[in-house]
Amino acid sequence: MNRGIRSLIFTSMGHFSNDGNFLLFPVLITYYSLIPGISLILLGAVAIIYNALSGLLSTPIGRFADRTDRDALLLAMGIGINGASVGAFSIPFLYHNLTVPAIVTGSVLLGLGQAFYHPIGATIITESFEKKTATRMLGINGSFGSLGRAVFPTIIVAVMLFFGDANGLFLIMLYLLIFALIIYAGLRNFRRNKEKPKKEKSVSNSETSSVVKKYSKFLYILTMVIFIRAMFLTGTITFVPTFLTNVYHSRTIAVAIVTISFITAVFGQPYFGSLTAKYGGRKIISFTTIISGIAFASFIYFASNIIISGFSFAVFAFVTYSGFPVLLGYVNQVVPREISTTSNALVWGIGQTFGGAVGIAVIDGFKVFVTLGDSLTLMLIFALAAIVLLPLIPRNDRLPKIELPEKSPDS
Repeated sequence: MNRGIRSLIFTSMGHFSNDGNFLLFPVLITYYSLIPGISLILLGAVAIIYNALSGLLSTPIGRFADRTDRDALLLAMGIGINGASVGAFSIPFLYHNLTVPAIVTGSVLLGLGQAFYHPIGATIITESFEKKTATRMLGINGSFGSLGRAVFPTIIVAVMLFFGDANGLFLIMLYLLIFALIIYAGLRNFRRNKEKPKKEKSVSNSETSSVVKKYSKFLYILTMVIFIRAMFLTGTITFVPTFLTNVYHSRTIAVAIVTISFITAVFGQPYFGSLTAKYGGRKIISFTTIISGIAFASFIYFASNIIISGFSFAVFAFVTYSGFPVLLGYVNQVVPREISTTSNALVWGIGQTFGGAVGIAVIDGFKVFVTLGDSLTLMLIFALAAIVLLPLIPRNDRLPKIELPEKSPDS
């Protein structure tokens, strides 16, 4: 099988599993909140743990991947650890007295597992295709992540309904562990830059450090903007299932709205990946950030109208969950491949994921003083702040134009 097609198939399986499992805890919040002694504020604090860990660990894992060239093993490990987290999250349904230690353990495992996929999956794609093609392939790959986010809430509720809460989660854990093995088997022969001899790696590492410094201004500014944007995006989406359940007094309606809305991103990912390839990441990041703020404001304002609110949330999901091809496609357009995973991890791990953790902490603090609905409304402050900061992202003509020197295999 063609190297690019193989990489696309098995990384897409990983993206589907990884991103689907990311929504596990927001769905389980609606169950855990019914356990006596478990508050929504406590559950919000647990959500902070996995988002913070994922963001903080992405960069060192990305650097480790750049040094070791063991992308297949690391990616499969991440999916496997995701599976282990589901096992921990099932314990409260068996033993209520173990709820807090079990969900904290599950959150730590989920944060660790979630730190692997995005920087490594993006690198496998960009190493397997030419730069312009890679951005489009990231969009196709990202659509499977969106598909996972769309269908997993329904799958989670369905298997818990038909097989029981604990048994249903056990089945999801088993599925993730099996997929981890399949993904490793499919990608086990993948290697970066296979034509370069091992003796060149120490030279490449020193050159990499120098190039990272040259791109640091671009990466840090982009990460800052994405960090603030993610505070708004992740902080709100974590509690949207609970908010919708409160508004419509039905978990089924809430999950249906989330599922239908996330399906739009299945088409949005390749669409925005193509737009990023055509117009550049800076313009598309600006566009999606502005539209996401407007759509979420409409979603909150018309919350009692299921049609307008549902449509607004669908628009929000369509533009918001295009981040994988837009953000990492933009990074791929700018930085050399030799620092791709480190750069991906910085923008995605610190900006997107850790920023999201801070956003959850902020909205958790708001809930101490105001209702959940008012807390979601207040998060629009960060959407506005991200929009105001967009002009700080350097234009393409102000970015460094350098590449690491190429060496022939027999030099």
